[in-house]
Amino acid sequence: MDQVLSSVRNSCRLLKIFLDSPKELGVTELSKKLQLSKGAVHKLLSTLESEGFIRQNEKNKQYTLGYTLLELGTKVLTNHDIVDFSKPFLSRLVSRTNELAVLCVQDSKDAIYVAKEDSLHPIRFTVESFRRFPLYSTTAARVLLAYQSQSFQDEILAEPLKSYTPHSYTSVEDIKNDFVAIKERGYEISSNRRNNGVTGIAAPIFDSTGQVTASVSVIGPTDRVLPKKEEILQETLDTVREMSIQLGYRLS
Repeated sequence: MDQVLSSVRNSCRLLKIFLDSPKELGVTELSKKLQLSKGAVHKLLSTLESEGFIRQNEKNKQYTLGYTLLELGTKVLTNHDIVDFSKPFLSRLVSRTNELAVLCVQDSKDAIYVAKEDSLHPIRFTVESFRRFPLYSTTAARVLLAYQSQSFQDEILAEPLKSYTPHSYTSVEDIKNDFVAIKERGYEISSNRRNNGVTGIAAPIFDSTGQVTASVSVIGPTDRVLPKKEEILQETLDTVREMSIQLGYRLS
């Protein structure tokens, strides 16, 4: 940690604030969120603006994210082989289930949907791509966390659990029991934990080393998914099995 530059860390913290905030923010609000002086925040903004990471609205003097971040994000996705690799599998899964199919990966302590194919139904559930969320919060994310070490699970679950619906997990013990069940059966099915009236069916993708690199989830309205639960589950399991094999995983 001695090699960490505080100015760079604060710049990163500033940029991340926009992930869960309004499109534009002012110096005062950023100062409060970062717990830094307005002068320090202004210097950070000026530096980031000079490199295209931040833009200022000349009319109201508020700040927003710059186009350089969009370029970098596009580059990350272009270089992220599993995204391109997953697209035909997700498309096929949607054609067979008619529901939303997503690819979920872990990034540090968060989960992110990095690819998706929308449902074919006119009335459908959808998700926001590239948004971070806790590893315990969705069906696809819990599948990822279930295959992590117990110490990492403990680290993630040490923070207060965020509730999204009345059915969200509130007990660490319950989540850990769920992890055990996920690994025993090789998939997760849950309803109403992140969004009321929504059910997700997810399973892990293994790489050539036997590590879980991502998960695939089929998500849709509960009243439409649960009656076809077995069919959708089998399609999901077949999909991740084929993906895993193509990534070099050898089934035992």
